[in-house]
Amino acid sequence: MRKKGLWIMALIIAATLVVQPFESHANSELEKIEQKIRQLQQQMAKAEKEKRAAENTKKNLEKEIQQLETLKRTTKEEINALLAQIDEVNAQLLATEQQITETEEKLRIIGEELEGTIRRKEKQDELLQSRIRLLYMDGASSYLDVLMQSVSFADFLERFDLIRSIVMEDRNILDRVREYEQLVRQKQAQRDAELASLKELYDQRVARLAELEEKEREKEVMIASYNRQIEENEEAIEEYEEISEEAERLLWQLAQEVSKLEAQKNRIKNYYTGGKLAVPLKDPYTVTSKFGMRLHPIYKTQRLHAGIDMAAPQGTPVYAAESGVVTVAQSWSGYGNCIIIDHGGGLMTLYAHLKPGGILVEKGQEVKKGDKIGLVGMTGTATGYHLHFEVRLNGEPVDPEPYLK
Repeated sequence: MRKKGLWIMALIIAATLVVQPFESHANSELEKIEQKIRQLQQQMAKAEKEKRAAENTKKNLEKEIQQLETLKRTTKEEINALLAQIDEVNAQLLATEQQITETEEKLRIIGEELEGTIRRKEKQDELLQSRIRLLYMDGASSYLDVLMQSVSFADFLERFDLIRSIVMEDRNILDRVREYEQLVRQKQAQRDAELASLKELYDQRVARLAELEEKEREKEVMIASYNRQIEENEEAIEEYEEISEEAERLLWQLAQEVSKLEAQKNRIKNYYTGGKLAVPLKDPYTVTSKFGMRLHPIYKTQRLHAGIDMAAPQGTPVYAAESGVVTVAQSWSGYGNCIIIDHGGGLMTLYAHLKPGGILVEKGQEVKKGDKIGLVGMTGTATGYHLHFEVRLNGEPVDPEPYLK
């Protein structure tokens, strides 16, 4: 819609640019010229507004892209942190699996040990029971026979102590086996508890891993969303760049027509008759960017650099490259504070990015070659103090260097 509006505006302008022949009365002709100039100036204001709106929208889109890129970087850092945590949890899971395997093996060994102990206890218990049965059933006479065979009281006591020791030793062995069984069962219970704890820890880590992987997937979805938004903004930026460039071309056409009418009104002569133009800076300067295609330092897109950039300190005087009439002396879109001089014969020069208050001439003013017209600054779309100098022939930008050599 914006492009269509600009083309319609261009058609309307084309229809109004036919300059009718002079009428006999000079005053009437002057009024017509001034009226046409006012109409063109109104159209220039509309085109300037359109260009400014497109550039502002483009800047906002570029700012959004920067914010999205920042969010993307932050999200990627978060993803990397999540991946590190996922690796850590995976390592913990492997370690826990190993611990579970080792604990299960220990439990197997303890189980075998417990089974052996139980068998020993059963055998010892069986031996003790058989001796007790022997003692109470027919063992009494046997033990009594042993005692009665004593040859003396001392021998009797010795035999009695021996019998008692045998019985006591059997009981002690059984008690020790039972104690060992209890100890093994305690170890088994501890290992069972340890195994249960490890399995619970394993389940917790599995759940934590699932949670981290879900977060990582969510972050990847966010990255994809940011990329889509960035791509959409970049496409929109290209469209607004086209709108801005079309508006700028239209502004040049309008400025050229205004210059023609101003020249007619002031009956100006062709100031430029050939030869080289004066360099617009007399103080030392450095050419930092020449005429031609380049990567724009701010917009980061390939576009025509329509002039040359001459770096110089703020406030450095700027001089008219040739005699002529000032057709523009105002803030003008990305050019910032700008002066355009019509030298006649279709030749115009432009001086851009002048400092605030750095325009020293007025629209319609006639200037001579070498007159001081402005001061170097960095208004508009600029990254440092410099003069952007253009030469336009019939409205089209041409390389200024051949005109200055």
